[in-house]
Amino acid sequence: MAGAKKTGKSGKKRRKRHGPESRSAGQGGERIIPRFSRFNTERVNRKIGKLVEGKSFRDTDELQSFIARAMDEGTLDASGSGPEGMDTPVEQAQELAFQAMEEPDDRKALALARRALELDPDCIDARSVEIQITMDDLLDRVKAHNALLEQARQAMGKEFFEENKGQFWGVVTTRPYMRALDYLADLLVPLERFGEAIAVYEEMIELNPEDNQGVRDSLLGLYLGEGDVLRARSLLNRYHKDDMAVFSWGRAIERFLSGDMPQAREALKNAVRANAFVLPIIAGFEDIPEDHDGGFSPGDINEAWYCLMELGPVWKKQSDVMTWIASELPGLIET
Repeated sequence: MAGAKKTGKSGKKRRKRHGPESRSAGQGGERIIPRFSRFNTERVNRKIGKLVEGKSFRDTDELQSFIARAMDEGTLDASGSGPEGMDTPVEQAQELAFQAMEEPDDRKALALARRALELDPDCIDARSVEIQITMDDLLDRVKAHNALLEQARQAMGKEFFEENKGQFWGVVTTRPYMRALDYLADLLVPLERFGEAIAVYEEMIELNPEDNQGVRDSLLGLYLGEGDVLRARSLLNRYHKDDMAVFSWGRAIERFLSGDMPQAREALKNAVRANAFVLPIIAGFEDIPEDHDGGFSPGDINEAWYCLMELGPVWKKQSDVMTWIASELPGLIET
């Protein structure tokens, strides 16, 4: 089956870049911040946090009016002049790290990351980029990222975690930590250290139940791959409104592994409605392209490839699932 080629979302040796909009560079060696950088929202949020620091507002409306005025005045423009326009070394370092994460050229990205680390040795994103570029061995990367995360935990402190657990990612300064967690899990999956990857994803869900990073897809695939139907069912129930391909097909697989065949067949029909392109891939009529970058729209073939990759541990460890789906194919095709 074509979808069984990968287990999880990163078997890649290369570093994890953030966004396809990272190709623009200026003349004479000056880099231009990407116009549609996915970090622009984070840049704005960081500026808002600094702008409102120490101020008090009567209510949310007054706060929103204050922010709106700042936007009108250009104070919150995300396309600033670069790190030179930042007030502190920490801010300058983070801006360089943003640019490093979006830089497609490893040599340039490493230079940006190291400039950031000179300004702020504790810059998580910059250190993560450096690790990804300078270490080829996945085990070395795992060790280095574990050390990086432990250092970050100590710097933030136990009290910070207790106060902000459940709203990480909303607290914009936690995002580099969350990105480092995500990358660590991406390293652990191809190493088949599934238990450790599960623990990382569970920490991310605990810190940020809104799951802005979408790690529940990978976590569901790992649960089902391990045959842990209780935790898979709990996750499916927690995000019961998620009707995208991964969770739709995951519901069918969970019911099958739980031995509930009537509901498994009904869930499988719903899964086909969510994304029918999964079927020809399973049947071997479509191959996942090697250069597939993970981008997709609901119901399209790219989502089907993504779904099959995220559920990779299932195809690897639960062979009966594929046999069952294959046996149901005639009826599914007719409907």
